[in-house]
Amino acid sequence: MKVLVLGALAGTVLAAAPAAADWRYCLARGPARTFYLSAPFSTVAAMPSLDAAFARMLDRTHRIHDPVQCPRAEDAKALRAMRQTALRYNRDDGATVVELDWTPDRDAAAMQ
Repeated sequence: MKVLVLGALAGTVLAAAPAAADWRYCLARGPARTFYLSAPFSTVAAMPSLDAAFARMLDRTHRIHDPVQCPRAEDAKALRAMRQTALRYNRDDGATVVELDWTPDRDAAAMQ
């Protein structure tokens, strides 16, 4: 009985605690060796909704693209390093890198 009560209490505490935010950026390949990259952002949103939101923005702005990815990192510093590596790799590979000033929050505000 004690284990059941403690388990229920722990579940209640975990449900009440806010989710820890992930640091992310989104990216997608476009035609003719184009690479789209979002600004970095912090979010608690689920990855599928982020992927879909970035894809909608690319569609809305008439940018043809492959599937979207939104990699995550534990903190802003790690995310900046990951994003910089992606930028460097794609530029070195001959891709045109298009940095977009997009985050889910700014996108949602623009849609209102």
